[in-house]
Amino acid sequence: MNEGLIARRYALALLKVARKHHAEEEIYRKMKLFEQNFISHPDLQKALMNPLLSARDKEVLLTTAIGIEPGNFYVRGIRMVIENHREMYLRSICLMYQRLYRQMYGIERVKIITAAPLAPEAMERIKKMVTGHIRKRIEFVEKIDPEIIGGFILRIGSEQFDYSVSGKLKEVGSSWGI
Repeated sequence: MNEGLIARRYALALLKVARKHHAEEEIYRKMKLFEQNFISHPDLQKALMNPLLSARDKEVLLTTAIGIEPGNFYVRGIRMVIENHREMYLRSICLMYQRLYRQMYGIERVKIITAAPLAPEAMERIKKMVTGHIRKRIEFVEKIDPEIIGGFILRIGSEQFDYSVSGKLKEVGSSWGI
């Protein structure tokens, strides 16, 4: 079966149950935390795929992976995934839940990439500038990438605005035929 289809089905089921109990925002926050921890701990994926690890151990591992109290709906969702042997799709399910939630509530994700952490005042100016031009709810995601040297890159939906030093150097290089 297609990974995207599996992830979509599980994420839709979880979103449906969460909506019924007015817990969709809580689950959304926990899915974001889980994703961050999943990325920062690559051994988590390996442990989940270990056939010697019991279903109960996997549940404990996944409920502690978010770093906060998991809550009833999160635990039930994890249990459903484990019982159906779909652990390998967990990150995809997590990402799909987030995508479906943002679509449902009209949330636009804006990614701000900088070479180093910005001062809070500078970040607030960027956020105000973006908020003034977008008529949706906005969720900001900050990423540090030293490769851009300085400045910042904004990604809003499928558009990218490159105000980075590396982007300007590339422009200069291409205009000189380098």
